[in-house]
Formats: sequence, C-alpha cells, structure tokens
Amino acid sequence: MVVEQATIGKGLFKKFDNKPALMRAYKASCLGGKKADWVERREFPFLIRNLFFFDILWDFFDDVDTDDDRRISLKELLTACEAGSIKVAKPEKVFEEMDTNSGGQVLFDEFCVYVANQYIDSTELDAAFVGTKAAGKPPRKIGRRKKRKSKTGRKTTDTDADITTKKFDKAEAVVLKNINNKEYLNAIWRELDYNGNKKVSLAEIDKMCVEHPDWQICNNKPALMRAYKWCTSRAGGGDGDAYIEKKEFKNLLANLFYFNKLFAVFDDIDTGEDRRVDFGEFVRGLSHIGLKLSVQDAEREFDDIDVNDGGQILFDEFCMWVRKSKIPVD
Repeated sequence: MVVEQATIGKGLFKKFDNKPALMRAYKASCLGGKKADWVERREFPFLIRNLFFFDILWDFFDDVDTDDDRRISLKELLTACEAGSIKVAKPEKVFEEMDTNSGGQVLFDEFCVYVANQYIDSTELDAAFVGTKAAGKPPRKIGRRKKRKSKTGRKTTDTDADITTKKFDKAEAVVLKNINNKEYLNAIWRELDYNGNKKVSLAEIDKMCVEHPDWQICNNKPALMRAYKWCTSRAGGGDGDAYIEKKEFKNLLANLFYFNKLFAVFDDIDTGEDRRVDFGEFVRGLSHIGLKLSVQDAEREFDDIDVNDGGQILFDEFCMWVRKSKIPVD
C-alpha cells in the first residue's frame, strides 16, 4: 500500500517509499502482538505512527549520508556538524556510541536505536498522537502518576515504580472496614468452607469468586492462584500445607485484592492477550507501572523481571518483581 501510493504520487503515504524506514516501522509495530512476524489489527495504529516517525528519521539519516550508501561514516557526520545540519558537542564520541557493531559505519538500525535511547521515550512519542488510538494510552486509568520535573521544569526519567488501581477500591474498602468483625468474617468463612471441613482449597476459593456477587470482581484465575500459593506458603505467613485454614483466612482476603490489582495491571500491559509480556509490550506499558525509562533502562528492568530468561515476563515473575522491589500497590 505504502509503496503503491509512493509510486503513483497520491495518498497519505505518497512520499514514504523509503525501504529502510518501512522495515523499521514494521519491526517496531510487530513487537507487541502474539506473533512478531506480522502486524495484527490491534497494532495497526502503531504501524501508522511508526511510519511517520521512522520516515522522519530516515530523511535526516539520508541527508547526512551524502554518498547514498545507506551508511554514515565519521567523515559524513563531521561534515554535517560543520554545515550546521546537526549539533553534536563531541561528534567522534557520538559516532562511536552509535556504531555498536564497531564496523566503522553507522547503519540506519544503529542510528534509530541511538536516537531512541538518547532523545525519545514512549511518553514523549505518545504526546504527538494524543487523541488517537496510536497514542498508546491504557484502556483504563491505572498506574497514573504526575510527571516529576527537574528544577528547570523539564521532564525527567521516572525510575520509581508504583501501581495504582481504582477498580477494586469500593469492594476492598468493605472488607477492610470489617476485617476485625467476627460475624462478618464467619459469614465469609462459611461461604468458603461450604463442606465444613475447616480447610479451604483453591477450588473452594474459585467457587466463591465465581458465584458470590461481592467477590466476582476478584474472579481472575491467575490472581487467585498467586493469592492461594502465597498465603499457604511459609514465606506468606502460612504453614506450608495445601490448604487455607482459618488462621490464614484474613491474610487470604487481603491478598485476593492485592494480586487482583497486580493482574489488572499485567493484563493491560499484555496487549497480545497471551498472559505473557514481551519487551515491546513492556515498553509501551511502562506508564501502567508508573515508570518513564529510556530504551536502555527498560531493557535492564525487563531482564531483571524475566528471571527465567524466557524473553517474556510471566505473571508470577511480575508478582515476584513487585514484591522484591517493594513497589507500592494502591
């Protein structure tokens, strides 16, 4: 489509026939879906914005590349600096940082990565597309925090994660209000322990969250599993067996909300809906966990969370990272 419009000189993309820019836009747009081999319907708005973004980068790269070999040499970079078309304080150092494969030439891919790391972050790019589906905004307002500013008033990176949800506030408030009310707790315990054996299994927790109107908001299986495993474990205050007993009951109620909040955030970051978060989804979803990072910092954070080195973040890895990092969850 893009090449066709460029060929006939008509349409929105009539000036976009730059193959390297098209390739970068395509690859960047594929990262967040179930497969990284094609652009899915939900990724289409991101493809449109990436076509514009990488086309601008290509135009700049092509202007510096005066011999049109699709590579920038140090001489070409110095010439561009002398001509005033680019302002770099230490061009030799910048060239070395861009030339990541030490080939003596800067490729377009290397140029794009350098620009992304040094000058662009997802929040700033989103700002150019406010009001469109390509803005990358989450479907509901979670994980929002005010942007911190430096003394000069400019935006800074935000490396202090926090998680905020509103969905569970009303239901959680009722539980917390009555957490020491024996009559209230006994009623819920009877609901859970419906066979009266004084032990509650995961299946019984699931049954209550499926059938009881007050608890249906917590009916997310991954969150129930994590709450159950944590509360039965010795690390979580349990006795290490496979059942929730009454002494572990209050802890379970609190953790049902805690892990459901985490799953709500994880699920919004997981745009591919495969219960895994790849790096593309992670970068796009940083605002969900109150972070604002460069691509390089995001890579380091992603690697810290991905403890099994599978290239994707699983929900249990996400939960462990939140607890280990002592991230506030509201």
